[in-house]
Amino acid sequence: MGGTWLPPALTQMAREADTLFYVMLAVVTVFFVIVEVLLVTFLIRYRRSRQRQVGVAVHGNNKLEVVWTLIPAVILVLMGAFGVKYVYAVQNPPANSYVVHVTGHEWFWEVEYPNGVKVQNDFAIPAGVPVLFDITSQDVIHGFYIPAVRLQQDAVPGHLTQFYVTADPKDIGQTLPVPCDQFCGQGHPTMVGSMKVLSQADFDAWLQQQKEKSQ
Repeated sequence: MGGTWLPPALTQMAREADTLFYVMLAVVTVFFVIVEVLLVTFLIRYRRSRQRQVGVAVHGNNKLEVVWTLIPAVILVLMGAFGVKYVYAVQNPPANSYVVHVTGHEWFWEVEYPNGVKVQNDFAIPAGVPVLFDITSQDVIHGFYIPAVRLQQDAVPGHLTQFYVTADPKDIGQTLPVPCDQFCGQGHPTMVGSMKVLSQADFDAWLQQQKEKSQ
């Protein structure tokens, strides 16, 4: 689960993204504090005074400059490497993924399952199964965003984008928001779907129920 300022983390991949976020936040915070402390210290120590009308001249130090350039560079490379690993993992779905088609409309999500069932806005996925979302749009650009999995893809007319989700079985029963995060017109604020995580048996029953409704 997420903290008080992040939504719940539905997948292992989302939890890894959160960990990367917190590591980056910690690194940035440490360097921010160091820089601000040094800045205030130097402002006080080398300030102009009545006895010293001109500030103290400070000459460069090549060794220090190399150090404070290399350390941030190494940290950025390491963080980038972990970030790239996460991006590639997201873009390589398992071969046995359950494929669901998502189409953005003004102003609702249409979700189509392999058996032909189509629902609008409120949809479900089975827990423990890789679910691959094939995403496109019927009209304008929308943004298919599931905060709980930390993933977003634009829904673009005539173009297919993808990402996959494997919901943790411990999250069965959760209903999570799926907003559009690209401004798409007058009805954009109301374009919010919901995704429910079900057990495989409950998902099969839900899918059958939706099929009977459409007949």
